[in-house]
Amino acid sequence: MNLIGQKSIASTLHLVVKMAFFLSAAGVLLLSIAPLLPYHYQQHVSFTVKSGPLDVYFDMFRGTEARWWIWAMELVSRTYHAVVLYLLMRILAPVGAGELFHAKTPTRLRMMGCVVIIGSLLRTVFCASLLNWGTVTESGAHFSWAIDFDAIFIGIVLVVLAEAFRRGYALKTESELTV
Repeated sequence: MNLIGQKSIASTLHLVVKMAFFLSAAGVLLLSIAPLLPYHYQQHVSFTVKSGPLDVYFDMFRGTEARWWIWAMELVSRTYHAVVLYLLMRILAPVGAGELFHAKTPTRLRMMGCVVIIGSLLRTVFCASLLNWGTVTESGAHFSWAIDFDAIFIGIVLVVLAEAFRRGYALKTESELTV
């Protein structure tokens, strides 16, 4: 099986990422409409926040306003995951078709890096806001937060890779014009 082109590993990966994007987008939609449900449907709504530096279980619609902050943090986090999957899907589409250096790949990689960095910083802001919220500790859960330097590093690497792909595309077009 080839790495690049039709019926290759890249085209299969493109389909897998496309399915993951649609599932992620559906999760974002379901999470975003949860507050609009009538109250009797909300009695059993709960979730576990595992994205980012905060990891705790909450019943979503009972109690304090801090839980709304957690809901908003989870919504932002899931949305940024869906955006990253969408950009990855758009990057893998030309690779699956056999074109490794595409004109829009550097822009998409740069956007993906920026989304990862901004998403990491937003999660940190949400966690810091939750720790400053006086009502968070009533659940008895232990909270800790830190800046997610791993995600920031990955975002920077993606921005650097975008520049490498931009130069690769420039060399490809220059070699096509030479021949």
